[in-house]
Amino acid sequence: MPSSNALCNLFHALMWVVALVLFEGCCKPQPVIDVDGVTLPESFRETHWMEVLNTLPSDNNRAKQLTHLQNADSAFWTRWCENILQLGPAEDSSTMKVLGQFLSDMRPMLEAIDTTSGRPEILLRESQCLRDGLKRMQVMLVDSPIPNVVWMPSGFNFAVYPTEDQLCIGLDWFLGKGHPIHAELPPSRFPAYRLARMHPDRMALDALQGWIVVSNQQRIPPAPRTVDLWLFWGKVMHILSRCMPEASPSELMNWTQEEWNWAVAHERATWAEMQPQERMFSKQPREVMRWFQEGPFTRVGNIPQDSPDRLGIFLGWRAMQAAVAAHPEWSDHDILEWSDSQAILRAYRP
Repeated sequence: MPSSNALCNLFHALMWVVALVLFEGCCKPQPVIDVDGVTLPESFRETHWMEVLNTLPSDNNRAKQLTHLQNADSAFWTRWCENILQLGPAEDSSTMKVLGQFLSDMRPMLEAIDTTSGRPEILLRESQCLRDGLKRMQVMLVDSPIPNVVWMPSGFNFAVYPTEDQLCIGLDWFLGKGHPIHAELPPSRFPAYRLARMHPDRMALDALQGWIVVSNQQRIPPAPRTVDLWLFWGKVMHILSRCMPEASPSELMNWTQEEWNWAVAHERATWAEMQPQERMFSKQPREVMRWFQEGPFTRVGNIPQDSPDRLGIFLGWRAMQAAVAAHPEWSDHDILEWSDSQAILRAYRP
């Protein structure tokens, strides 16, 4: 007859087997969405604005130059001219003089784009990645709009500029870590942690995340609480991970692998900081945004300074993963429409 110690050891061994089975079941990835044969809408358009600028008539005929830009994409020209760069009225040919000055002043930036994020092979790779992501989103969320895409120089004003029908990507924000031109940027707007993330490999991922956020921002209630943004970002990261299955979890979070490892190792302790009622249901904007804003680390409570930033997004995504595992009957559309945070809270046990 086995001894009590042997029975105890056998019991613990069985419990480890059960735990491993449960762990594998919860973390089993969803099947990758097949986009073979899937096409984007016939109306889909992709514009490379650097090419438009490179073919701008050089004879100083302002009316001719204006017509060239309008013919390339009149809606984007107006948006780029008046909102992104704020050059002046898009319909006024005199704005061409201001554009000429911009192109002259920004020549180092434009040349940097040509040798980094704007290189044909990089644009082709990121374009294909973004198109595949949009196709997967089209399969998952059949009613979701598909934006036209514009690759542009933004004068370091915007990395991603989503509108109701266009997804504009600022090539100058993705020159690569340590690019010499970064030394000329104001540190107040471009701190070290931001510069480290401005890499060409990020273009498709950042663009699609920006589109998902903006096209679903109506799901965020007025004066959102921490729990509201926690739930919203959990949905965003779920959709993004389904659209970009080749990206690792750390890449999806725009973290290093070391930062991801830190977050996983400290997940329970971090959740203990967020979970209290006064934090989870806080309506104080400054306190809420500490969990979700970019920075050198997450500045909340007792979370140490060696933490990565935006741990609220990480916790929202992990909670959503737990809820999806607990509710296999939920479709991607169901998840996006879900508004009851209690179901997610009940499923999440880090």
